Amino acid sequence: MIDAKVLADGFLSHLAASGTATSEAVQRIRSARRQTAQPLDMVIRELGVLPELTIAGEMARFLDLEVIADCGVSDGLEWLEKLGWDYATEKAIFPMGSKDSNLHLAIADPFDHETIEAVSYFFDLPIQIGVSPRSVIEEQIGRFRRASASPVGEAILEESASDVDLERLLDVARDAPVVKFVSKIVQRAIDDKATDIHLEPQADTMRVRLRRDGLLLETETAPRSLHTGVISRLKILARLNIAERRLPQDGRLRLPVRGQEVDFRLSVVPSVHGETAALRILDRESIRLDLQSLGYDAASANRIDNLTRRPNGLILVTGPTGSGKTTTLYSILASLNRPSVKIFTVEDPVEYRITGITQLQIDPAIGLSFATALRSVLRQDPDIVLVGEIRDRETAEIAIQAALTGRLVLSTLHTNSAIGAFNRLRDMGVEPFLLAATVRGVIGQRLLRQCCEACRDLPTKVDCTVCEGTGFKGRTATYEILEVSERFREAMRSSNAEEDLEAVAIAHGMMPLREHGRTLVANGVTTMNEILRVINAD
Repeated sequence: MIDAKVLADGFLSHLAASGTATSEAVQRIRSARRQTAQPLDMVIRELGVLPELTIAGEMARFLDLEVIADCGVSDGLEWLEKLGWDYATEKAIFPMGSKDSNLHLAIADPFDHETIEAVSYFFDLPIQIGVSPRSVIEEQIGRFRRASASPVGEAILEESASDVDLERLLDVARDAPVVKFVSKIVQRAIDDKATDIHLEPQADTMRVRLRRDGLLLETETAPRSLHTGVISRLKILARLNIAERRLPQDGRLRLPVRGQEVDFRLSVVPSVHGETAALRILDRESIRLDLQSLGYDAASANRIDNLTRRPNGLILVTGPTGSGKTTTLYSILASLNRPSVKIFTVEDPVEYRITGITQLQIDPAIGLSFATALRSVLRQDPDIVLVGEIRDRETAEIAIQAALTGRLVLSTLHTNSAIGAFNRLRDMGVEPFLLAATVRGVIGQRLLRQCCEACRDLPTKVDCTVCEGTGFKGRTATYEILEVSERFREAMRSSNAEEDLEAVAIAHGMMPLREHGRTLVANGVTTMNEILRVINAD
C-alpha cells in the first residue's frame, strides 16, 4: 500500500494540475499541513480554498472512489453503537452496513489508512470506503445519536456503557508510535529467528524480550507510556476484547512481515503492573518439515520412517515444553501425507496449517476436549491420527483403542526420557499388556544450541556479529529412539523399573539421550555445557 502522506501529497499536486486550486493555494495548504496534525480535508476547508463538497468530490476522483452525499442509512445505528459515537465523530467515519461481505464506510479523510485499518480489525470485515463531506457525516451521527435517546435506544446505550473506554483504547492503538513499535519488534523477532516475543510491563518501563535458541534475551526497554497502546493494538489484531483487562485472553493474528504473511499466537495475562503479552511466532516459511533438517541423521530418520510405515500402532514423542515435539510430529506427518491417506490432527492449539490434512483445535470452554474430539475424529474413518498431547486416562484409552483397531496414532507426552513414557501411561491407568500391544516406538527429544559456525574455531574472546557474542547460532535436536521389540514387550510384562527397561532398549539399539549428546559435542556441533544445561536440567 502506498504511504498515506505520499498519496495526500499526490492529491495536492492533482488539485493544481487539474486547475481545481491555484498553485498558490496548494502551497498554502502544504505549508499549513506542516504545522498541524489535522486531517487534510479540515486543513483545506479551514483555509477556505475549496467548498467542502468539492473537496470530497476531488478526493474521490483522485482515489477512484464513490462520493457519498448522504450517508444516513437505516442500519447505521447498530454499527455506530458498536463503534462508539465519539470515536466515529472524531474520525469522521460512518459505517453504512455490510454488503457482499464488506463493511461500507463513509469517511471524510480517505487518506487516514490507520483508522480504516482499525475499523476493519474491530469488525473483522474488509472495508469498502466512500468519501463524504465531514459536516454531512457529523450531521448524520448527531441525528442517529438523538434518535437513540428513545427508551429503546437508552437500553442499548446502557449495554454500551464501556464505549468511552473502548474509543480511547482504539484511538491509542492506532497512534503512529504504537503502530511503528509493534511493527519494529515483530520484524526484529523474525529477522533474529526468535520463537517468542515477550512484552512485560514494569513499574516505569515496558521490557521487551525475545526467545532465541531457547533462551530469553532482553532486547529493548520501551517507555511505559507505550504499553497500553501496544497491548490494545495486539488485541485488535487478534480480535480480542480490548476493554477487558481483568481476565486472561488468547487469540491468533496474522501480520505482513517483509512481504510474507506470518501467524502469531497471542496470550495476554493481567499482572500487578498491567497486562503482559506473549507472542508465539508461527512462521510457516521457517518451519522445517523433514527430520534431517531438524538434526536427525539419515540412519535415525530411516528408523523413524520404518516405524511410521506400519499401518497401525502408537508412536510417541517425549520431552519437556519447547523441545520441538510438535515440529517433529509435523515432519513425520508431512512424510506420510498423500492423497490415498486420510490424516486428522487434534491439537491445542493448531500451530501450523498443513495442506491435505484435516486439523481440529480443541476448546475446553465449550466442552471440546482431546477425548471428545478424538472420539468424533475416529468416526471420520481416518488412517492416521495425531493427538497433540495425551494428558489424561480418557484420552490415553481412546488413543490405545484407535491403535488397536487399525489406525496409526501419533502423540506426545511430557516425560524426561523415552522409557518414562511407559510408566507415565501406566500411571494414567493404561494396562501394561495394552501398551505392549500398541506402542511401536518412542522418540525422546531435546533441542540444543548449535555452536556458531562463524566463530567456532576462533578465540573465545572474539566478538562475533553473527551470534552477537553468544557463541551459538540456531538449534539442533538430540534424541533417543526406542523401537519396541518383542524382547522389550516381554520386559514390560515382567517389570516396570525404568533401569531394567532401559537396559533392554539399549541392548536392542537405542542410543540414550546423553550419549547422543556427547557425539554432537565430539563433532563440534554443540558444547558439553549445553548438554549439561539442557539434559541435566531434567
